[in-house]
Amino acid sequence: MTTPHLSCPVAVHATVACRAAGMGALRDAPVPGAPPLPPRFLRHADEHTVVGIRAVQEAMATLGQSPGNPRASASDRFAVVAAPCGAGRPASARTLVNLREGGPVTVSPHVVPQCSLHAVASAVSVGLRIHGPNIGVGGGPEALSEAFVTALSLLDEPGVEGCWLVLTAWDEEPVLDDRGDVPGDAVCRAVALALDRAATGSLRLSLRTVPRMAVIDAAATSAPTDHPSLAALAILLDQAGRDGGPDRLGDCDGCLWSLRLGWGAMVNLDLALPARERRRIAA
Repeated sequence: MTTPHLSCPVAVHATVACRAAGMGALRDAPVPGAPPLPPRFLRHADEHTVVGIRAVQEAMATLGQSPGNPRASASDRFAVVAAPCGAGRPASARTLVNLREGGPVTVSPHVVPQCSLHAVASAVSVGLRIHGPNIGVGGGPEALSEAFVTALSLLDEPGVEGCWLVLTAWDEEPVLDDRGDVPGDAVCRAVALALDRAATGSLRLSLRTVPRMAVIDAAATSAPTDHPSLAALAILLDQAGRDGGPDRLGDCDGCLWSLRLGWGAMVNLDLALPARERRRIAA
Protein backbone atom coordinates (compact mmCIF):
# COMPACT_ATOMS: atom_id res chain seq x y z
CA MET A 1 0.00 0.00 0.00
CA THR A 2 1.00 3.65 -0.33
CA THR A 3 1.34 6.13 2.51
CA PRO A 4 0.80 9.90 2.21
CA HIS A 5 3.92 12.00 2.52
CA LEU A 6 3.15 15.53 1.34
CA SER A 7 -0.21 16.91 0.31
CA CYS A 8 -1.82 20.26 -0.46
CA PRO A 9 -5.13 21.51 -1.89
CA VAL A 10 -5.13 23.24 -5.27
CA ALA A 11 -6.87 26.59 -4.76
CA VAL A 12 -7.14 27.36 -8.46
CA HIS A 13 -5.59 26.33 -11.75
CA ALA A 14 -5.34 27.66 -15.29
CA THR A 15 -4.01 26.40 -18.60
CA VAL A 16 -2.75 28.30 -21.64
CA ALA A 17 -1.80 27.04 -25.09
CA CYS A 18 -0.47 29.28 -27.86
CA ARG A 19 0.92 28.63 -31.31
CA ALA A 20 4.26 30.20 -32.11
CA ALA A 21 2.61 32.39 -34.75
CA GLY A 22 0.38 33.96 -32.07
CA MET A 23 3.07 34.49 -29.47
CA GLY A 24 3.61 38.15 -30.38
CA ALA A 25 -0.02 39.08 -29.74
CA LEU A 26 -0.04 37.15 -26.45
CA ARG A 27 2.95 39.14 -25.11
CA ASP A 28 0.91 42.35 -24.91
CA ALA A 29 -2.61 41.03 -24.34
CA PRO A 30 -4.06 42.02 -20.92
CA VAL A 31 -5.91 39.59 -18.66
CA PRO A 32 -9.05 41.17 -17.17
CA GLY A 33 -9.12 40.81 -13.40
CA ALA A 34 -5.41 39.94 -13.10
CA PRO A 35 -2.52 42.20 -12.05
CA PRO A 36 -1.19 43.97 -15.16
CA LEU A 37 2.40 43.54 -16.31
CA PRO A 38 4.73 46.52 -16.70
CA PRO A 39 4.74 47.93 -20.27
CA ARG A 40 6.72 45.78 -22.74
CA PHE A 41 7.69 43.45 -19.89
CA LEU A 42 7.63 40.37 -22.14
CA ARG A 43 9.27 41.97 -25.18
CA HIS A 44 12.40 39.78 -25.01
CA ALA A 45 10.91 36.88 -23.04
CA ASP A 46 11.17 33.26 -24.13
CA GLU A 47 7.99 31.53 -25.30
CA HIS A 48 7.84 29.50 -22.08
CA THR A 49 7.86 32.68 -20.01
CA VAL A 50 5.07 34.21 -22.11
CA VAL A 51 2.65 31.29 -21.69
CA GLY A 52 3.73 30.61 -18.09
CA ILE A 53 3.05 34.12 -16.82
CA ARG A 54 -0.20 34.23 -18.78
CA ALA A 55 -1.39 31.06 -17.03
CA VAL A 56 -0.63 32.57 -13.62
CA GLN A 57 -2.49 35.76 -14.57
CA GLU A 58 -5.55 33.77 -15.61
CA ALA A 59 -5.43 31.75 -12.38
CA MET A 60 -5.12 34.98 -10.38
CA ALA A 61 -8.15 36.40 -12.18
CA THR A 62 -10.17 33.30 -11.29
CA LEU A 63 -8.95 33.35 -7.69
CA GLY A 64 -9.86 37.01 -7.30
CA GLN A 65 -13.34 36.41 -8.68
CA SER A 66 -14.09 33.49 -6.37
CA PRO A 67 -16.90 34.62 -4.04
CA GLY A 68 -15.91 34.94 -0.40
CA ASN A 69 -12.31 33.90 -1.01
CA PRO A 70 -10.16 35.61 1.65
CA ARG A 71 -6.97 34.11 0.22
CA ALA A 72 -7.05 36.00 -3.08
CA SER A 73 -5.06 38.96 -1.76
CA ALA A 74 -2.56 36.68 0.00
CA SER A 75 -1.39 34.89 -3.14
CA ASP A 76 1.15 37.65 -3.80
CA ARG A 77 3.15 36.23 -0.88
CA PHE A 78 3.33 32.72 -2.32
CA ALA A 79 6.52 31.04 -3.47
CA VAL A 80 6.97 30.48 -7.20
CA VAL A 81 8.27 27.19 -8.63
CA ALA A 82 8.53 27.07 -12.41
CA ALA A 83 9.56 24.00 -14.41
CA PRO A 84 10.10 24.67 -18.11
CA CYS A 85 10.92 21.72 -20.37
CA GLY A 86 13.35 22.66 -23.13
CA ALA A 87 13.08 26.44 -22.75
CA GLY A 88 15.49 28.77 -24.54
CA ARG A 89 16.36 26.55 -27.50
CA PRO A 90 15.00 28.80 -30.29
CA ALA A 91 16.56 31.96 -28.85
CA SER A 92 19.88 30.19 -28.34
CA ALA A 93 19.80 28.87 -31.91
CA ARG A 94 19.07 32.33 -33.32
CA THR A 95 21.90 33.75 -31.23
CA LEU A 96 24.38 31.24 -32.64
CA VAL A 97 23.24 32.01 -36.20
CA ASN A 98 23.67 35.75 -35.62
CA LEU A 99 27.06 35.22 -34.00
CA ARG A 100 28.27 33.21 -36.98
CA GLU A 101 27.03 35.73 -39.52
CA GLY A 102 27.58 39.07 -37.80
CA GLY A 103 29.99 38.53 -34.95
CA PRO A 104 29.65 39.31 -31.21
CA VAL A 105 28.01 42.69 -31.80
CA THR A 106 24.85 40.94 -33.01
CA VAL A 107 24.39 38.94 -29.79
CA SER A 108 21.62 40.33 -27.60
CA PRO A 109 22.42 40.67 -23.87
CA HIS A 110 18.86 39.50 -23.14
CA VAL A 111 19.59 35.93 -24.16
CA VAL A 112 21.28 35.06 -20.86
CA PRO A 113 18.61 36.17 -18.36
CA GLN A 114 15.68 35.27 -20.64
CA CYS A 115 16.87 31.73 -21.42
CA SER A 116 18.13 30.66 -18.00
CA LEU A 117 16.44 27.94 -15.96
CA HIS A 118 15.12 30.56 -13.52
CA ALA A 119 13.74 32.93 -16.18
CA VAL A 120 10.10 31.81 -15.95
CA ALA A 121 9.97 31.85 -12.14
CA SER A 122 11.75 35.20 -11.96
CA ALA A 123 9.44 36.79 -14.54
CA VAL A 124 6.34 35.57 -12.70
CA SER A 125 7.72 36.89 -9.40
CA VAL A 126 8.87 40.29 -10.69
CA GLY A 127 6.14 40.94 -13.25
CA LEU A 128 3.25 40.04 -10.95
CA ARG A 129 4.83 41.40 -7.75
CA ILE A 130 4.92 38.10 -5.88
CA HIS A 131 7.14 38.42 -2.82
CA GLY A 132 7.87 34.83 -1.83
CA PRO A 133 10.94 32.81 -2.88
CA ASN A 134 11.15 31.83 -6.55
CA ILE A 135 13.09 29.04 -8.20
CA GLY A 136 13.38 27.31 -11.56
CA VAL A 137 13.68 23.52 -11.67
CA GLY A 138 13.76 20.80 -14.29
CA GLY A 139 14.70 22.13 -17.69
CA GLY A 140 14.53 18.71 -19.35
CA PRO A 141 12.27 15.65 -19.58
CA GLU A 142 12.16 15.26 -15.78
CA ALA A 143 10.72 18.78 -15.33
CA LEU A 144 7.31 17.57 -14.13
CA SER A 145 8.61 15.27 -11.42
CA GLU A 146 11.14 17.83 -10.14
CA ALA A 147 8.47 20.54 -10.11
CA PHE A 148 5.95 18.65 -8.00
CA VAL A 149 8.52 17.43 -5.47
CA THR A 150 10.07 20.90 -5.11
CA ALA A 151 6.75 22.71 -4.76
CA LEU A 152 5.33 20.32 -2.16
CA SER A 153 8.59 20.37 -0.20
CA LEU A 154 8.80 24.16 -0.29
CA LEU A 155 5.42 24.46 1.42
CA ASP A 156 7.04 23.27 4.66
CA GLU A 157 9.46 26.20 4.71
CA PRO A 158 8.81 28.90 7.35
CA GLY A 159 6.94 31.89 5.99
CA VAL A 160 5.74 30.12 2.82
CA GLU A 161 1.94 30.27 2.83
CA GLY A 162 1.44 28.74 -0.59
CA CYS A 163 3.09 28.17 -3.94
CA TRP A 164 2.45 29.08 -7.55
CA LEU A 165 3.52 26.02 -9.53
CA VAL A 166 4.12 26.81 -13.22
CA LEU A 167 4.73 24.04 -15.79
CA THR A 168 5.62 24.79 -19.42
CA ALA A 169 6.50 22.72 -22.48
CA TRP A 170 6.08 22.48 -26.24
CA ASP A 171 3.44 19.91 -27.17
CA GLU A 172 6.05 18.49 -29.53
CA GLU A 173 9.64 19.67 -29.51
CA PRO A 174 9.78 22.01 -32.54
CA VAL A 175 12.18 21.43 -35.42
CA LEU A 176 13.93 24.75 -35.98
CA ASP A 177 14.76 26.09 -39.42
CA ASP A 178 18.21 27.30 -40.53
CA ARG A 179 17.62 30.65 -38.80
CA GLY A 180 16.64 29.01 -35.52
CA ASP A 181 12.98 29.99 -35.92
CA VAL A 182 10.08 27.88 -34.67
CA PRO A 183 7.35 26.68 -37.08
CA GLY A 184 4.28 28.85 -36.75
CA ASP A 185 2.01 25.94 -35.84
CA ALA A 186 4.16 24.69 -32.94
CA VAL A 187 2.20 24.87 -29.66
CA CYS A 188 3.73 26.00 -26.37
CA ARG A 189 1.64 25.18 -23.32
CA ALA A 190 1.54 26.17 -19.67
CA VAL A 191 -0.23 24.95 -16.54
CA ALA A 192 -0.40 27.08 -13.39
CA LEU A 193 -1.49 25.63 -10.04
CA ALA A 194 -1.98 27.65 -6.85
CA LEU A 195 -1.10 25.33 -3.94
CA ASP A 196 -2.63 26.62 -0.69
CA ARG A 197 -3.00 24.63 2.52
CA ALA A 198 -5.93 26.84 3.57
CA ALA A 199 -7.85 26.32 0.33
CA THR A 200 -11.03 24.30 -0.02
CA GLY A 201 -10.89 23.50 -3.75
CA SER A 202 -11.97 20.29 -5.43
CA LEU A 203 -8.42 19.17 -6.30
CA ARG A 204 -5.55 18.01 -4.12
CA LEU A 205 -1.92 17.39 -5.05
CA SER A 206 -0.05 14.73 -3.08
CA LEU A 207 3.26 12.91 -3.02
CA ARG A 208 3.05 9.33 -1.80
CA THR A 209 6.02 7.18 -1.01
CA VAL A 210 5.95 3.44 -1.64
CA PRO A 211 7.54 1.42 1.18
CA ARG A 212 9.82 -1.37 0.01
CA MET A 213 10.84 -4.40 2.02
CA ALA A 214 13.80 -5.41 -0.15
CA VAL A 215 17.08 -3.67 -0.82
CA ILE A 216 16.79 -1.62 -3.99
CA ASP A 217 19.40 -2.21 -6.63
CA ALA A 218 20.98 1.03 -7.88
CA ALA A 219 20.05 0.20 -11.47
CA ALA A 220 16.38 -0.04 -10.50
CA THR A 221 16.20 3.53 -9.18
CA SER A 222 16.63 5.18 -12.56
CA ALA A 223 13.80 7.41 -13.76
CA PRO A 224 11.11 5.90 -15.96
CA THR A 225 11.58 6.31 -19.68
CA ASP A 226 7.97 7.27 -20.47
CA HIS A 227 7.26 10.84 -19.45
CA PRO A 228 3.62 11.92 -19.18
CA SER A 229 2.58 14.81 -21.38
CA LEU A 230 1.91 18.27 -19.99
CA ALA A 231 -0.78 18.56 -22.66
CA ALA A 232 -2.58 15.53 -21.18
CA LEU A 233 -2.49 17.11 -17.72
CA ALA A 234 -3.81 20.38 -19.14
CA ILE A 235 -6.72 18.62 -20.84
CA LEU A 236 -7.67 16.84 -17.62
CA LEU A 237 -7.53 20.08 -15.64
CA ASP A 238 -9.72 21.81 -18.21
CA GLN A 239 -12.24 18.98 -17.93
CA ALA A 240 -12.12 19.06 -14.12
CA GLY A 241 -12.71 22.80 -14.14
CA ARG A 242 -15.55 22.58 -16.64
CA ASP A 243 -17.63 19.68 -15.37
CA GLY A 244 -16.01 18.23 -12.26
CA GLY A 245 -13.73 15.75 -13.97
CA PRO A 246 -13.46 13.34 -16.91
CA ASP A 247 -15.95 10.59 -17.58
CA ARG A 248 -16.08 7.96 -14.89
CA LEU A 249 -13.83 4.98 -15.52
CA GLY A 250 -14.60 3.25 -12.26
CA ASP A 251 -15.00 4.13 -8.60
CA CYS A 252 -11.32 3.84 -7.70
CA ASP A 253 -9.43 6.03 -5.28
CA GLY A 254 -10.37 9.41 -6.71
CA CYS A 255 -7.09 9.88 -8.57
CA LEU A 256 -7.46 12.10 -11.60
CA TRP A 257 -3.82 12.03 -12.79
CA SER A 258 -0.64 10.40 -11.54
CA LEU A 259 3.07 10.54 -12.19
CA ARG A 260 5.42 7.75 -11.15
CA LEU A 261 8.80 8.93 -9.90
CA GLY A 262 11.96 6.94 -10.48
CA TRP A 263 12.87 6.63 -6.80
CA GLY A 264 9.75 4.82 -5.63
CA ALA A 265 7.03 7.44 -5.17
CA MET A 266 3.89 8.70 -6.88
CA VAL A 267 2.61 12.21 -7.45
CA ASN A 268 -1.20 12.19 -7.54
CA LEU A 269 -3.71 14.83 -8.47
CA ASP A 270 -6.85 13.79 -6.63
CA LEU A 271 -10.47 14.84 -6.86
CA ALA A 272 -11.56 15.98 -3.41
CA LEU A 273 -15.07 14.59 -3.90
CA PRO A 274 -17.19 11.95 -2.16
CA ALA A 275 -16.18 8.41 -3.11
CA ARG A 276 -19.30 7.76 -5.19
CA GLU A 277 -18.49 10.81 -7.35
CA ARG A 278 -14.81 10.10 -7.87
CA ARG A 279 -13.43 9.54 -11.32
CA ARG A 280 -10.11 8.23 -12.49
CA ILE A 281 -8.12 8.38 -15.68
CA ALA A 282 -4.74 6.72 -16.19
CA ALA A 283 -1.87 8.91 -17.43
